[in-house]
Amino acid sequence: MQKKNCVLCISIGIIVCILLSACSKQPDFDAKSYVQSSLDAYYHGEYKDYANLLEISEKDAKKEIEEDFNESIQQQFDDSDNITDKGIADYAEKLAEVKKLAKYKVQDVKEEGVYTVSVQVEPSNVFQTLQQSSTEVSNEKIKQGLDGNDPEVFAAVLTESVQKSLEKNSYGKTVTVKVSVEKDNSGKY
Repeated sequence: MQKKNCVLCISIGIIVCILLSACSKQPDFDAKSYVQSSLDAYYHGEYKDYANLLEISEKDAKKEIEEDFNESIQQQFDDSDNITDKGIADYAEKLAEVKKLAKYKVQDVKEEGVYTVSVQVEPSNVFQTLQQSSTEVSNEKIKQGLDGNDPEVFAAVLTESVQKSLEKNSYGKTVTVKVSVEKDNSGKY
């Protein structure tokens, strides 16, 4: 009877150890999904997979991305009083359209202490044509007798220039970009 109890205790002990090790074993990090979901969230406004990877709600993921984007836009105009808040919002809306032009395909992953993810990118030429578009729009405003220092005119020049470049958009030759993914000091990727 003692042998049966001993065998039973050992068997239960082994099962508990197996279960505990199975529960404590973290799934492998999927760098490819991480990069894909991050790009999709930032450029195309698709937050579901990004939120799942970060273990937050889609609402929180969207809020995080949009706040970062809006903060970066606001920083461009921190030292300028030549543009209204509405002008900044209109400009941000146009830049959001530019982001949606992003074409990319996440490829393979190599792990050598750090994950290196290859991403094929078709580069848009929106920003390459922006100076020309800005010159054209500015000249149109001058011909109309408008003052370029007026905050509303300045905002109109910005948004109309981006719109003009959006309309002329074309894509360059596909290039491969290497993205490094590694843990920070807090253990997050």
